[in-house]
Amino acid sequence: MEDVGIGLIGCGNIALIHTASLARIAAGGVPIRPVAASDPSPEARVRVAENWAFERLHAHSSDVLEDPEVDAVYVCTPTALHRDLYLAALGAGKHLYAEKPIAPDFPTVVEVCEAAMSASVISQVGFQQRFHALLREARRLVLSGELGPPMAYVYRDDEIFPTTDLNPYSSDWRSDARQAGGGTLLEHTIHGIDILAWIFGPVGTVAAATRNLLGFGVEDTAAVLMEHESGVTGTVVSVFHGVMGREASRLEIHCRDGVIETTWGVLVEGPELSFRLQRPGELPVDIPPVDILDTQLADDGLGERPWFWNELAARAFVEAVRSRRPASPGFGDALLAHATVEAAYRSVSSGRPTSVVEVAAGRIWEGKETR
Repeated sequence: MEDVGIGLIGCGNIALIHTASLARIAAGGVPIRPVAASDPSPEARVRVAENWAFERLHAHSSDVLEDPEVDAVYVCTPTALHRDLYLAALGAGKHLYAEKPIAPDFPTVVEVCEAAMSASVISQVGFQQRFHALLREARRLVLSGELGPPMAYVYRDDEIFPTTDLNPYSSDWRSDARQAGGGTLLEHTIHGIDILAWIFGPVGTVAAATRNLLGFGVEDTAAVLMEHESGVTGTVVSVFHGVMGREASRLEIHCRDGVIETTWGVLVEGPELSFRLQRPGELPVDIPPVDILDTQLADDGLGERPWFWNELAARAFVEAVRSRRPASPGFGDALLAHATVEAAYRSVSSGRPTSVVEVAAGRIWEGKETR
């Protein structure tokens, strides 16, 4: 295959991150080409083109999907628009990079995921935290067994509520339940839900509580007790707050013979990064995050450090498209993460623990039968 022709639908904030990432990997030799981008806003189209000089700019998404030189499409619109655009991209035979959440409601998520998993094109979901060096190292330590079996974890995820009432760089649709579908748990911490299943396996049962303190249309606080099918248990605390300039996540993993503590943010080399490891009878050791990053880049055969983790996710997507192999994370992973979040919301409504398997109704994700 020659250069992969990239199309972009939606030129808002997340599109700026994606195009900055795509421009950087293109400059580094990844064979991609900025063919076409669309957005109803002329100003938004101009901003995106300043990041990466698309050959054609359009007001309508159909112009991108009908462009024969577009091989793969990034959809970067509000969640409520995802369903029609994802299905249209699949129907047009375009490889798809899909932003999360997949849709505002779970039945629509199921519809889209099943369509994507049965399509002949390559699809990848924007769970870019799977490419984070610190999380990869935490997962390696757990799966290797060198710290003994995992027992429990504590996961905390917080950022400023992404609405212009609190953050002028945000957009307001995330505070509207009809457009977003949910608040901090669905819009923000679905990343963490995916990471936890990636490390500890699928979640079996959840019990959750949510709160709406800031007065927007979706929850700004969520606490979830999760029990994985592997037996590992953990707690998740997710918060949309009003602290401008703060965005951080923290994961503490307790294994039989060691404890892992790591903190990270949106940037590859942000100030909040940390990685601590403690083994029996030893003092805790703080491992420089940059050392972990450099090891990962060397293992992947990469030299230059990325700016966003999206750069590594984009590389993986392009490689999957060019080699015609399944991309990861895929829509099966998205279905599992969404089913877990949906189970949490149902637990809030019922006041009882909820089975993820029952929510998923026996469907298959990534080759695993949930019955």
